[in-house]
Amino acid sequence: MADSIKAGLEAGVHVVKQALATVTKPSDRAWWKEATVYQIYPASFADHAANGHGTLRGVLARIPYLHDLGVDVVWFSPIYASPQADMGYDISDYRAIDARYGSLEDWDAVRDACHERRMKVVMDLVVNHTSDQHAWFTESRSSRTNPKRDWYIWRDGTVDASGVRHPPNNWNSSFGAGPTWTYDEHTDQWYLHLFLKEQPDLNWENAEVRAAVWDTMRWWLDRGADGFRMDVINYISKVPGLPDAPVTVPGRECQPFGPLSINGPKVHDWLKEMNREVLCRYDCFAVGETPGNDAVEVYAQYSRPESRELQMVFHFHHFGFDRKQGAYGRREDENWKLTEMKKVFNMWQVDMERAGGWNSNYLENHDQPRTITRLASDHPADRARSAKLLAMFHSSLGGTQFVYQGQEIGLCNVPRNWPEDEYKDVATIQYLEGERVYRRQTTGEADPDMSDCLRGIRRTARDNGRTPMQWDETEYAGFSKAKPWMRVHDDYADGWNAKAQMADPDSVWRFWQRMLRLRKEYDTLIYGSFIPLDEANEESYAWGRTDKLTGQALLVVLNFARGDGRGKNTVFHVPADIDVDAARLLITNGAAKEGSSAPRAIDLEPWEGRILSHAPLNRGRQHCYRRVHAATRLSSRSVAHSPSPHTPLLNT
Repeated sequence: MADSIKAGLEAGVHVVKQALATVTKPSDRAWWKEATVYQIYPASFADHAANGHGTLRGVLARIPYLHDLGVDVVWFSPIYASPQADMGYDISDYRAIDARYGSLEDWDAVRDACHERRMKVVMDLVVNHTSDQHAWFTESRSSRTNPKRDWYIWRDGTVDASGVRHPPNNWNSSFGAGPTWTYDEHTDQWYLHLFLKEQPDLNWENAEVRAAVWDTMRWWLDRGADGFRMDVINYISKVPGLPDAPVTVPGRECQPFGPLSINGPKVHDWLKEMNREVLCRYDCFAVGETPGNDAVEVYAQYSRPESRELQMVFHFHHFGFDRKQGAYGRREDENWKLTEMKKVFNMWQVDMERAGGWNSNYLENHDQPRTITRLASDHPADRARSAKLLAMFHSSLGGTQFVYQGQEIGLCNVPRNWPEDEYKDVATIQYLEGERVYRRQTTGEADPDMSDCLRGIRRTARDNGRTPMQWDETEYAGFSKAKPWMRVHDDYADGWNAKAQMADPDSVWRFWQRMLRLRKEYDTLIYGSFIPLDEANEESYAWGRTDKLTGQALLVVLNFARGDGRGKNTVFHVPADIDVDAARLLITNGAAKEGSSAPRAIDLEPWEGRILSHAPLNRGRQHCYRRVHAATRLSSRSVAHSPSPHTPLLNT
């Protein structure tokens, strides 16, 4: 009887929480929309002793730092048991902490420290693939008749007239230039791995696999985790038959798999199942990483409340406008235009809202270079102002905000004179190795010219965002008492460390702290409609944010003029339908006095930005913009936002 009463009470609480927390349209308020999420790359964040790599006890000591900054959610890149073939994205045990980082008890201590400060803890969920050392794969590869054989994707290959084995199809690995298949001599079949051979893909068609994933998620949520970031979650569904990819890179044996395993035919069915079986039962956080090149409408499906899947996704579209080969290319396009950057950001800000989904708002992470080097100037005289400009840019975009470690102190790309052996990322290493092999084959030279590739990785490599966190001016930047696993950036003793910046009221860190507070003060920075202004301007980037519920209206004006690379002065002319008489300067990284009024012509110094309040756009401009914008974008089907008593608790 007691158990049944308890169950009934728990069910009643769940129903009440669900009714109070329902999200049925993008403008509905929710804690996970307003949160500032801080990503920790565990190998490089903080070492509590002399390990040379980050630890959970190191993180524990820095929780007060994150709280002071204004962080609400701490997201850990993988800290599970792993052979570390890909920095933990090859998991051998989902319910154990890798010994290099500590123990489950250490994780519990971090959880408690966060929860005591009303902060949440999000884990990285990597379930497109496991490590080849995972017990599941050990069983799967033991024989063709093992019960777990079908937990992974095994296929027969072919053998040509010369006796040479060939993989089942021509898909190219996401890392390097080789195939996505590895031959297993013991069972005489090939297994699929979209990434490294040490990362075999799980077979999501198997219901037992999905049930095992759901069980793992519940285990962490019941232990006190507050949600998940899901690695390449839109890769889990493959096109039936695994056909050859079309030839899009002539001269290469292997070809990009693209839509054959991205946003596949059953991905939404399985995420709905995930929501139904796990996510809707907890008040948790859920964001999915979703690479690919499809239209906004395709990605909106993942986060629409009525879809009952995820809350938001990480897309990669904003990493392609300044690269010669798109978001996944390794070569920078030095002649990129601000208008191309605007097209991408404006499209995702406007079209995602119209399509009924919710944006993740991020500029940096462990897979990307530093934004200061990429979009502004990392010259010593420009760097602080550039960092503050980007803080305004980032914090003024709609969606849930994600800040990557070191972004708040203005870290930039590694020095240009670092030799190749300082780059540790497996993707960088395999890219260079693959290019060398290809160039040797095509040129006949034993040591082909690789200078263009080296220039490219110095601008775009993932290594740029993985250098150890810079805590103070002591040896190894206070990251560790031992030589770190990766070289610390050379600039840590020049003021580019957390200790120095926290003591300086005019520092990048202090500016970030102010911006995160401003974002909490002005709901329109989170929920407001995004109204692009002067889209053809190649020097300044400006937009309005308006929120009908609060009546708040903001004008954001940023000088992105590059000039010779060091920036240049520009003038932004405020459109006539914005009431500058009522406008007041909220925040700037320039010399203008905060609280002052706004002129019709705003003179901006290099890399200067301003955010002004009470500068409403007239309704005609909003409607006109949306009408024109809708006609020039890929069509999106209309979305009906009808409240449902069955909307999952996930969308809270």
